[in-house]
Amino acid sequence: MMTLTLIYTMVLHGIEKVDFPKRIGKHPDDLIRRLCKLNPVERLGNKKNGIIDIKKHKWFRGFNWEGLRCHKLLSPLKRELKGPMDYSHFDMFPPDTEEAPDELSGWDNDF
Repeated sequence: MMTLTLIYTMVLHGIEKVDFPKRIGKHPDDLIRRLCKLNPVERLGNKKNGIIDIKKHKWFRGFNWEGLRCHKLLSPLKRELKGPMDYSHFDMFPPDTEEAPDELSGWDNDF
């Protein structure tokens, strides 16, 4: 487990010092590094062509941007439901037993 000091040190060194696992692949690695440049002027999407540079990145090759814009993309998750009340794909949590404290800050006095 990483300590906060180690994480802070890594943040100060910047994205160039981060070693991504090989299983991530070179295109996602490149995209992340270009989006996380220390100098905002050098970041992908923050240059002359703006977001077009991000959309043209190799990792997004073949992505249907128009489908995304029009809300027409199919979900990559294929899950069969047993009916309208099928909650089997959600995590189960025990019910809250504590009462929420009264909110007395007065932020809503002018409503």
